[in-house]
Formats: sequence, structure tokens, C-alpha cells
Amino acid sequence: NGRANNATKPLNRLLVFGLGNVGTLVAQRSTSFKISDNQNKSAPFFGDVYGTTRSVKEIAGVQAIHFDSYQELEDIIPSCTHVLITIPPVNPPSSIDSKSNATTLVGGRPRCWKFFCDPVLNHPNFHLQDLVPANTWVGYVSSTSVYGNHDGGWVTEDSEVKCKPGTKGKLYFRAENEWREAAQECGWNLNIFRSSGLYGDGRSAIHTIRKRGAALGLSNDRNTAPEKNRPKAEAPTSRIHEEDVSQAILSAMARKKLASPCCLWNLADNYPAPRAEVMAFGTEILREENLLPPMVGGQSSKKKKQSERARRRLTDRKRVANQRMKDLLLPEGKLIYPTYREGLWSVLNSNREEWSSDAASE
Repeated sequence: NGRANNATKPLNRLLVFGLGNVGTLVAQRSTSFKISDNQNKSAPFFGDVYGTTRSVKEIAGVQAIHFDSYQELEDIIPSCTHVLITIPPVNPPSSIDSKSNATTLVGGRPRCWKFFCDPVLNHPNFHLQDLVPANTWVGYVSSTSVYGNHDGGWVTEDSEVKCKPGTKGKLYFRAENEWREAAQECGWNLNIFRSSGLYGDGRSAIHTIRKRGAALGLSNDRNTAPEKNRPKAEAPTSRIHEEDVSQAILSAMARKKLASPCCLWNLADNYPAPRAEVMAFGTEILREENLLPPMVGGQSSKKKKQSERARRRLTDRKRVANQRMKDLLLPEGKLIYPTYREGLWSVLNSNREEWSSDAASE
């Protein structure tokens, strides 16, 4: 049995589907993740850590597997005690030809199950439900976009889901329900993490400012304009640093199975803030450290297509409550980065050397 093949090694084995920003960070942190045993001694929690990728990726202590290497995955999955899915959902085929579906080979066998919007459940080469044993910890990283618009009010894990058809939130909610059904069918210990806007050392407001220019972060009169005259985009939005997401997910992995068939977690920091406020702060600290790029000269006459994320900032007005996460998943209930201010300073310091070199060469 792969779960107990070495008495001197931790029995837990983790497989992360999707070595993107969050998946990579969880995989990296899991290699050194420790918990206290009965003698109050700190012991490693995972013996082996695997992660799927579609490109060549090397992470110390993590065995990378190509997403389409179904034979290797089929060999590994049954022995994994924890499986985390970070890959976003996609639109499945709108119509299915039952005849062609019946002859689609999956690992040498005919495919005989429905299509999913989750790429892992819909893997072209294996049926996950045949491979993951009962009582396996399964985590799915979803999005707080499932809540839709709550007119600026606070949303908890018990709040109504109001996402509209055709939105990314609706797709995430469908994927959540696919995982709920699969977990109920297979007896998995399911955890769904509804994450707020993610940022970290590789992507953040200050990355955006440096890429697009200082003008993007300027909003000097935002505090002087009467509230009734402020643009709708000034509504507070929630976000969370990727390190805090990683911390919360790993803590959830170490929790004992609860009576509930599915644990739901909101992931957000303590201070929802308008994007303009965050961008202005990013501009301020970049200027303070002499890392502010040149001002953008004029505005482009070409009108850019508004992204769904930008539209959501206008239409899906909500603040994400994080009390359950703090009470049950975080050490002493504390975030590493309680607000965007601490988080952006950390991002700046992590990139300081590279950005200073860029500034010197300009």
C-alpha cells in the first residue's frame, strides 16, 4: 500500500492538480509543513508531494507530473491521502453526441460518464472517481465570485449564491456542485475554498502599476470627492495574499474529518478596500522607494474591451467575511498579511532587487 510503505516516513501524500500561483505555493510549503504529535513534537505532515503541470516545472521537493501522463497519475492517485484542485473551470461541450461519447477511449476504456466543467473531473484519460479512495481529503479552490452582488454587504459561507448565468462565478458554482456530488458518491472529505482576489510576489497592484505606468495608480482627489459623487467602481472589494491562502489550505489539510460532508471556507483578508485606494497606496510606496515607473503620456484613443473582472467590480458589490477561516484555520486567528498594506510592502520587498536593477538600467 503506497500510504504505508515506509514506517520512518510520514504516511500522508499530497497531489496538487495545477501548479499555478496557488498550487505551486501550497506544494512548496507542504514539503516543510509540520504539525505537533501526541508528545508535542513537531513532525513532517507529508512524505511525498506531487503536482501536475502542462509545462516543464521544477520545484524543490515536489515531483512534477504532466497533466496528460495518465498512466503515471493512475499509479499515484490511489495512494494519495490529500488531493488539491486549483485549476479553474471551463465551459464543457454544450451538446454531446451519445454515439461518439460511447466510443471515446479513456485509458484504453470507453468513456461512459458525463462531461464536467471541472478539467480534473473531466480528465480525458481517466475517471477520478475510480481512483481516489473513500475518506481522502479533497480540496477545491473556488472563487467568491459565486456570491454575485450583495449591494456592498458582508457575505459569509452561509450567504445566498447570487451569481448570474454566463459569468465566471456561475461556472465556479457549477464546478463546486460537481465536486460535491462526486464527494458524496465516493465518500471523500471535501473542502471548498472560496478565494477573494489573489495577489502575491508575482502579481499584484504594484506589478500592474509598474507594467502600465504611474498614472494608473494616481487618484489624488479620491478622499476629497463627496461620497455621493464617487464612481461606482470605488466600492470596496476583498482580496487575500497567496501566502495566507497557502497557510489556510495546509491547515485545513491537517484538520480531522468533520461530521459535515463538505467544509466551506471564505478566504479573504481583514480589510475590503476600493481598488483605487489600493492602487494609490501602491503608487505611494513605489515612489517612496524610488521604484515608480515613468508617468504614462496621455490616454490611448483605442477603447479597450472591459474584462469580466472589471465588470464585476462595478456590479458584484460585496465584502467577504473571514471569521470562520480565522477561527478554525489560522494560528491564533492571525493572517500573515491582515490588509493590502502589509501585503504590498512584502511584495515590494520581494521584488526590490530586480526592480532596482531595472531602474538602474533605464
